[in-house]
Amino acid sequence: MEDLCGHIVVALFAGFVGLAVPCARAADMPAAPEVTLLSDIMPLPLTVSSATVMRAPEITPTLLSGPGGLHLIYLGTAFTYLCSYQGNPLEAPVTLQPSDCAVVDLPGTQSSPKVYVAPSDIPPGRPWKRNYDGVFSAQVTHDSVAGNDVIVTVNHNEVKNEITRDGQRYQSPFAPAASDLPADCGVGGYAGRGQHHYQACWQAYGAFISLETVAITRETNFGRILNESDIGPVIWPTNGYYDLSRGVQGELSDGVRHPSSIISGGYFYIFYLDTSKARIGGLSASGTKVARAQISARGIPGSFFAWDGHAFAASELPRGFDAKNMINFIARPGPQVSSLFAAEAARDPGYDLQSTHFSVGYDAHRHIYVGVEEVVAKEEGERGRNIALRLSPDLVHWSARTVLDVEGKLLTYPKLSNAAFTSNNDLDLDNLYVVGRAHGELNYVHLKVR
Repeated sequence: MEDLCGHIVVALFAGFVGLAVPCARAADMPAAPEVTLLSDIMPLPLTVSSATVMRAPEITPTLLSGPGGLHLIYLGTAFTYLCSYQGNPLEAPVTLQPSDCAVVDLPGTQSSPKVYVAPSDIPPGRPWKRNYDGVFSAQVTHDSVAGNDVIVTVNHNEVKNEITRDGQRYQSPFAPAASDLPADCGVGGYAGRGQHHYQACWQAYGAFISLETVAITRETNFGRILNESDIGPVIWPTNGYYDLSRGVQGELSDGVRHPSSIISGGYFYIFYLDTSKARIGGLSASGTKVARAQISARGIPGSFFAWDGHAFAASELPRGFDAKNMINFIARPGPQVSSLFAAEAARDPGYDLQSTHFSVGYDAHRHIYVGVEEVVAKEEGERGRNIALRLSPDLVHWSARTVLDVEGKLLTYPKLSNAAFTSNNDLDLDNLYVVGRAHGELNYVHLKVR
């Protein structure tokens, strides 16, 4: 619960590198980045063999460097694989084989990827990951007690009314019954495949952000085991989720979504999208926010506090939060903080670009952070989707955005990558890649930033 003034020592994955970064002042704020495109949007030749269940990830891959030069990559959708790989798809095609990969996360509705269980057979506990358990971001930290490195994953989870292709119907415990919802909400009150396409029912949807840890040892096949270490939700929406006493009128938010992370100065930072339907101090409570927690000797982040515009002083979880009894907290508010970019939007009436995802990295040579933002023009919908970059000296004060002038394929869920394709965080702004996905394939664009 302290501010950022003083000096920050930046931690790059498991090793702490002493790089003094002063607290930002108005005069120190960087200008909007100048971006030079070095390529068009190109297909990323990273594929999986035909024998692998996941043909294409829904989420842009998360990259990690393990011990002994081991390269790890998370491929996620409602379930998640962790794979090891050799080569660099930015230079030559890479194909992942089944022996390279293992399932590490499953939602409660599935007993294995794409194999659904009966609603009555969903395992008790962990209600935040009933319908979706995708790794959106991950970091390597060090467990000084055990003497080994650990992976901390940041997971996007979903709980919703859902109907599967084989007719299984899952009722969210945190939303009204499907029969009480409008018939045109999804498929009769359930999210699922309609006659022509997948149809969402946002009135019975809640997104959560949770953490998991796994040791990087031979016993765990270097993290490639089904992960049962779930710490539970660590981030909460400003409004809470649902006031069930008000029925279908009780929706408070769609939850917190699309997390990304970075380690800096012994702190674990999570950026996330809050969908709260509220205003804080005249500014929108929805949008991109950031929270951080100190990393313990076991390599695990502690309690998270949200940035309130002055300090990390707002506790992320409701007072007395108990993950085992989440139904008792679902209507309670989270941290009363506005979006990082709410003031920027409020100053400009024409500012109609909404953030849907924000990922960050660090250039150790320039001592500056860079963020890539997925933005959507409110009036244009899918056609108005694009990506933008921002710069920051301290992770909380960000420059104006520079929207990239790219055409062609989309880059949804964008993440940054170094030229070696081994890290989303350890970057060189003279040789930077943005990777994203759309329509079942991965794409990238090569650029430099000034």
